[in-house]
Amino acid sequence: MFKNKRVCFYLLLLLLINCSFANYSKANITTKSSICGMKCIKKGVKYKKYKRWLNGRPAIVNVLTINPNENDLMLQLSYGGYNLNTLKGVKYFVAEENAIAGVNGSFFKPDLGSPLGLSIINGDLLTGPIYRRVSFGITKDNQFLMNKVDIKGYITIGDRINLPLHNINNPLLSRSKYSIFSDRWSSYSPKTSSYYCHIAIKDNKVLYVKRSSIAIPENGFVIVGPHRALPKYLKVGDHVNYKAELVPQHWNNTDQAISGGPYLVKNGRIFIDRQRFTNMFICTKAPRTAIGYTKGGTIILVTIDGRQKNITEGATLEELAKIMQELGAYNAMNLDGGTSTQMVIKDKIVNTPAIQGGARVTNAFIIKTK
Repeated sequence: MFKNKRVCFYLLLLLLINCSFANYSKANITTKSSICGMKCIKKGVKYKKYKRWLNGRPAIVNVLTINPNENDLMLQLSYGGYNLNTLKGVKYFVAEENAIAGVNGSFFKPDLGSPLGLSIINGDLLTGPIYRRVSFGITKDNQFLMNKVDIKGYITIGDRINLPLHNINNPLLSRSKYSIFSDRWSSYSPKTSSYYCHIAIKDNKVLYVKRSSIAIPENGFVIVGPHRALPKYLKVGDHVNYKAELVPQHWNNTDQAISGGPYLVKNGRIFIDRQRFTNMFICTKAPRTAIGYTKGGTIILVTIDGRQKNITEGATLEELAKIMQELGAYNAMNLDGGTSTQMVIKDKIVNTPAIQGGARVTNAFIIKTK
């Protein structure tokens, strides 16, 4: 009798331990992701949607993989037109470019619609990097890059004036350096206080100088910087030239580039770069968008839907990094997320954006045939 009771006790204890371990596993251990079981959208482009648990919370994940060596595929940043600050949904960018698919791109200032960070299209530097944040680039010979990128340069006016360059088409101004705003930025230079001067340049010559926003000459540009540091001997008609270079140097040979941040995976290891990002931004579950690439040269695009309780609650950046690593990303970075998170295939939004139909964003990273 005593032995039977002891056996029953140990059997019951073992059953309770197994049940507890099973519940703990469901709440804290995520199912490993893979690229297996993906649907072919077009030769070289595959898609998969699945649900998983991230530390006990549900998340719906959308994955696009692109092999640019197949089917003459091209990956490109798009603004959907000439101007940089006209906000549109990702569905618009995909349709306008007659693309196969696309996701939302870089961070931007909602009040201006202007992109924040590096953007290069067809070798043209449209906007410069900010805070040395990580960027993804594609070289002219179709090699992938992912690094922190900075900008340096100068502006010469006449024979005696040499001004330090701060940035290109970037709304974050410097109190000691000068920024260039081309006609792709907008019709007018950004509004500023009277601390700054605005120098209109046409045909590489000074037209006039004001201490307020001015019209950007067609095929010209406006220089914006501290008025007090501008030499008094600057005059109308002075010849103007400027040079902008990216650092590291090899980034000046990129054909396409987009900025984001922070890093998620670096050289195969999870690496979350906290520079200029708050703990709340990094650690809060939210809708997310990410881009990465494998050692073999496959692009991985991921969106995770969020803010839908008990259905899909989003991901922290650490959870997003783990997913990118599991999918095989050798390097990966975060893109704009939250209400911006959208993935479009052909004419359909395949994720569930926080705003029905998808929020308007500054640019999109698209996949199309050459």
